[in-house]
Amino acid sequence: MRVLLVMPSMDNGYWQKLGKKVGPKSEPLSLAYMGAMLKRHGHEVKILDCEALDYSFNDVENYLNQNEFDVFGIAMLTIMYSQTITLSNIIKKIYPQAKIIVGGPHPSAHGNAKEILEKENVIDYAVIGEAEKTFAELLDVIEEEKETYEELSKIEGIAFRNKNNVLITKPRATVKELDEFPIPDRSLLDMKLYRPSVSYYRKLPAYIILTSRGCGYRCTFCSKVFDKEFRFHSPDRVIEEMKILIEDYGAKEIVFRDDTFTMRFDWTKEVCEKIIEEGLNNKIKWSCMTRVSLVTPELLKLMKEAGCWGIHFGVESGSQRLLDMIKKDVTIKQIKNAFKWCREAGIETRAFMMLGLPTETRDESLKTIQFAKELDADWAQFTITTPYPGTELYDQAMELGELHGPKDWDNYQTWSGFSDHELVWTPKGRKSDELKELQRRALFEFYFRPKVILRKITNISNIALLKKYVLGAMALASGGNGRPVE
Repeated sequence: MRVLLVMPSMDNGYWQKLGKKVGPKSEPLSLAYMGAMLKRHGHEVKILDCEALDYSFNDVENYLNQNEFDVFGIAMLTIMYSQTITLSNIIKKIYPQAKIIVGGPHPSAHGNAKEILEKENVIDYAVIGEAEKTFAELLDVIEEEKETYEELSKIEGIAFRNKNNVLITKPRATVKELDEFPIPDRSLLDMKLYRPSVSYYRKLPAYIILTSRGCGYRCTFCSKVFDKEFRFHSPDRVIEEMKILIEDYGAKEIVFRDDTFTMRFDWTKEVCEKIIEEGLNNKIKWSCMTRVSLVTPELLKLMKEAGCWGIHFGVESGSQRLLDMIKKDVTIKQIKNAFKWCREAGIETRAFMMLGLPTETRDESLKTIQFAKELDADWAQFTITTPYPGTELYDQAMELGELHGPKDWDNYQTWSGFSDHELVWTPKGRKSDELKELQRRALFEFYFRPKVILRKITNISNIALLKKYVLGAMALASGGNGRPVE
C-alpha cells in the first residue's frame, strides 16, 4: 500500500515567537522507525515532516494533490491535537476513501484513543503504545479489505469503531529485543533540514540516535502508559547506526536522545569501548541525557575519552521536599555530585528544571532558580509544570491545583511563559502570570550573568556557534515577544 507518515507542525504561540529562532528541528525518528518497518513489509512509504519543511496547510494540500496515497499515519503529540485534526480534514477532502491512523503519546494516554474516535469522525483508527508491529498488522487487514470486528479485534493495541461504539483491543506487549526493529530509515527524510536545540550541539550536522526504550523510574510527571521495562539496542547496533550517520550524512555530532543513556553501566561501558576501538571518537563527538544517580567519576572519564562532550540531567527542583513529592528518587547531594564530577571530567552539563510543581511556593520556585545557578551548569532549561494526560501528575491536577480550560490541548505547553494564553494548570494559590514571569526571569537571570556570558564567548569556535548564541540571547532578552524581560 502507498502510505504517507505525517509529522504535523508545532505551530503555536511559543514556537512562532521563540522556537523558530533557536528551537530544534529534530528528526522524527518514530516515523523513520515506522517507515523502515512498513517498507520491510512491502509497503511504499513517504514521510511528510510539516515542521521541518515549514509547511502551511495550503502547502500540505498542494503536496497531497500531487501524490497518491492509500493510508495516512499521523503522529499526535498533545500540543499537536488541533493540527492533526485539521490535517485529517484536508486529507479526507482530497482522499475520501483513505484511512487515517493516529498514534503517539496523546492517543496512547489512558482514555484518549476512545475519546478521539468518539469525537473526531475523520480519524479511522488509533494505535496505542509501541506502534511498529501494530501499524503493520493493521495495514494488512486494510489491504485485504477485512476491516471487520472479528479481524480488527485480533490486532493488539488499537482503537476502532464497531457500529456506534469505540472499542479498545488488548494492549500489545512491548518488544523485548529492540534489534528486531530495523534501523530508522533516514532516506525518507531530508536530513539537511534537521538540527538539535542550541545547547545540544557544538557543530553541525548533528543528528539523533535512540539506543533504548522504557524507563524503570516513577516520576509523577512522566507517562504511565508505556512499559516501564528498560530495553536497549545492542552495542553493535548502536555502532552500526553511528557509522551510517557519519558515512552517509556527514554527521559531526550525535545526540543520544534516550532519557537515561547510562541506565546500565556495563552496557554504557561497552558502547564507549567500542566507539574507541572503532576510532569513532576521532570522527565524531556526542552528548546524552541521564539521571544524576547514574554516573560515577570512572564512567564519566571513559565517556569523555569516547567523545562525550555534554550530559543533560533532569534536576527538576532545588527543594528536596518537592523532589520527593514528584517521586524523583534522587537527593540534592547526588545532584551536586553529578555536576561536580562532570566538571572534573571536562564534560559540559545542562540542568532541566521545573517551575510550578504541585504545592510549590514562590520561595521554592526562587530556590530552584538559585540552585541552577549554584550548580554552575553550562546550560539550564526552566519549563512550567504541565499535567499531561497519562501521567500521575494529571490525575493529581484537580486535587493539587487548578485546571484552566481543561482539554484545550494546544495550550499544554511547558514553554507557556512565552505565550499569550493563560497556563492550563497552576498549583493552588499560584497565578498564571506569576509563573510565566518566573520562567522568563529564570532564563534571564541564569544566562545573563557575567561568568556565563564570558564562558559562552570563550567557547565560540565558529560562526555558526556565534549565530546560535546571538539568536538565543536576543530571544531571551525580549522574553520571546519583543518586550524586555521584567
